[in-house]
Amino acid sequence: MTESSAPPSATNGSDGNDSAGPGPDRAGPATPPSGTAVPGQDPDPTGGVPVQSVGPAGTAGEHTDLRAVLEATRSEVEDADCPECGAGADQAVEGACGNCGARRPAVRDHVEFRLGPGAAVTDRGLRRRRNEDACALGRIATPAGEVLLGAVCDGVASARRGDEASLAAAEAAVAAVLTRIAAHGDGGAGLDTLAATAAGAAAEAAADLVRFGGDPSDPPATTYTGAVTRGGSAVVSWVGDSRVYWLAPDGTSQLLSTDDSWAEEIAAAGVMTREQAHADRRAHVLTRWLGHDSPEGPARARRFRPAGPGYLLLCSDGIWNHIPDPDRLAALLSGDDVLADARALVDAALAEGGHDNATVALLPLDPGDGGGEWGPRPDGSDDTGPILIPLDGDDHPDDAGGAGDDPTGGAGDPVDPTRPGHP
Repeated sequence: MTESSAPPSATNGSDGNDSAGPGPDRAGPATPPSGTAVPGQDPDPTGGVPVQSVGPAGTAGEHTDLRAVLEATRSEVEDADCPECGAGADQAVEGACGNCGARRPAVRDHVEFRLGPGAAVTDRGLRRRRNEDACALGRIATPAGEVLLGAVCDGVASARRGDEASLAAAEAAVAAVLTRIAAHGDGGAGLDTLAATAAGAAAEAAADLVRFGGDPSDPPATTYTGAVTRGGSAVVSWVGDSRVYWLAPDGTSQLLSTDDSWAEEIAAAGVMTREQAHADRRAHVLTRWLGHDSPEGPARARRFRPAGPGYLLLCSDGIWNHIPDPDRLAALLSGDDVLADARALVDAALAEGGHDNATVALLPLDPGDGGGEWGPRPDGSDDTGPILIPLDGDDHPDDAGGAGDDPTGGAGDPVDPTRPGHP
């Protein structure tokens, strides 16, 4: 759940209306339905069981399905006895145990996915009453190599139904790419086009929550991060303040995205230094988001091909607010098991206070897997820098030069230091 006002800190990690307090009220994670546990994997000590979709990554592809997991586990979780005192579910009162007052588990508190070489974990955190983050993974075989993709979305806290917006956007992004490749048969679409397909589908899904029966005066909203990879190359894209990192053991770990936030736009415009902007109470106010009332204009993106193997990390601000440094994030990865590494990242954020929902998706990327889809830059690097991708169905992204060329970050309007954030 992302904030749109004061940034989380050790003292104000969440607003008073959405804080359940740390410690004993934390509910155990939901148990996925039978048949979805990964063979040979032991359950997580906290109770979570990794899950995956069923079926080979063939020409039709496969993907995780958070919505299905939530529905399949709903009755089991809601009918369980109180984890603190053992009182039956019939004594529950508005999500709490009627006997001891402890918060009862919720279906979405903690879910884990493993899909091929990728993994994702989403967790409620220690302070939030519910988890409004969502994640999705997908993969599909093509003649040019397997396409592996992921999405992480964070529902905006100041808008109702942020949990619905994040879930709709994450799953639509992955489904749209798999559907496009399967429909064309040859998988010949470039990564730029696939990234635009994913981001456009996420934007449409979030907006549709109002188009088909929602309240336009209080529209759901979410951030978005996505990555589409093939043959050692990737295109990552984002809207809002969820982030994309490159994590590698060779010292090249770095932040690939730039937050669509008040602080970043003020700093880019030269109104304040970056340090001053991030210290301001308005620092985390969003300037871009997905939803019915989202600003017009494209999403920012980046083509990326690393020099050596590592992982793309997609994460909500419940991770990077606690651990923003790329090298520190990379140090948490063992490289032995991708799901264990995803858990380690979430666990580290919880150990630092867990003030917000915490979600990660980890996708391996190795330039040795293929020849790449674009040539190197004049300086010899394979990172082609920032681009813009449309959110309106246009399949042809435009190069947008360096990140500093447009102080609005592609938003299209001059930066106004007095402009309120969403909503």
